Amino acid sequence: MAMLNHNTIKQKSALIVELVGLAGSGKTTLSRALSQHDETIRVAADLALRTRKHMPIFAGHVPFLLSLLLRRGRSTGWFTWDEMKAMVYLKAWPQVLREEAMDNGTAILLDHGPIFKLTTLNAFGPPWLKSQGFEPWWRSSFEQWASTLDMVIWLNAPANILVERINARNQRHAVKAKAEREAYDFLLRYGSSYEQILEKLAAYGGPTLLQFDTNQASIEQIVDKVLVACHLKLSGS
Repeated sequence: MAMLNHNTIKQKSALIVELVGLAGSGKTTLSRALSQHDETIRVAADLALRTRKHMPIFAGHVPFLLSLLLRRGRSTGWFTWDEMKAMVYLKAWPQVLREEAMDNGTAILLDHGPIFKLTTLNAFGPPWLKSQGFEPWWRSSFEQWASTLDMVIWLNAPANILVERINARNQRHAVKAKAEREAYDFLLRYGSSYEQILEKLAAYGGPTLLQFDTNQASIEQIVDKVLVACHLKLSGS
């Protein structure tokens, strides 16, 4: 199979891509392979964007969010610190990513990016996050990210394969060593939430979606198809 060379993805415009999928689907393996095959693809986890120059952008979104959370919190309870951070980053990230992409003139590949955070909040966040009072926040988030993300690479595999991979690796995970039914239910809940969030983004004219079953396609095959898709996206084809 012919791979595209390192200069395939031109640096004339920004391309923002998120890599999503359940644990064990092969996200880390694919992100490494993509960055190795094309040097213009820069993998950026959320921590990589927490630099000093970005702090004013994030700080600017805190007062509004806190006022919203405090109004809801008095009658419904409180958000966790991680949930609040996720909500702030979801609002601040679009501006940061646009600046990062334009400054570097490259393709940015997000791991644990906005779709992951929206999916987690949707599946495991507090019930009142889905109340009518938060509908404007959700709509705004979908509108922002539908226009910010250029492409989503969604990896998946059968649940039994995912559980087998999770149990075989060293990393901690919520379903590691859990009973089969409990593990499957957790993965089903997460997978269903991914589907809901991606459907919402599509309804707002969201990003191009590439789906792969990593139990059927090799990493090399996926890399080749992703690089071709990126090239076509950047060239406007």
